[in-house]
Amino acid sequence: MFDGTELSLVYGDLNQEQHNQPLQQQPTKQVVKQAQVPPDVDYNVPEPTYQQQAQPIKEPELSFFDKLGNTKGDVFKLFMFALVILIAISLDRLVFNYLKKYIDENILTSTNEFIIRLSYPIAIVVVIWILKTI
Repeated sequence: MFDGTELSLVYGDLNQEQHNQPLQQQPTKQVVKQAQVPPDVDYNVPEPTYQQQAQPIKEPELSFFDKLGNTKGDVFKLFMFALVILIAISLDRLVFNYLKKYIDENILTSTNEFIIRLSYPIAIVVVIWILKTI
């Protein structure tokens, strides 16, 4: 990369300067010369160059289900979510059926019937609460 250029010629030997001045370090002022840069030149780009770049590349728009179906993991999560909803609906019908059968066969006062009907949604909230803490 540097074809044999040795940095000690430019910066000096740093290790040797530290050994020569053990206790006192005298700051040295180095004159830095800035490189002169030619002034900017106006460059006129031909119009066809800009016309070719003016057409942005449009990516195809994907719908929600297209994005969801792109990966197998997302499809599997969607399938499992559908099964969880199906299990919840089936358990709701099962409990509702047996609860209605219990209320119809037994002689209950209106207060007792209200408490039994209210216990079902409260039990669901309690189960959800317990599952969230796990």
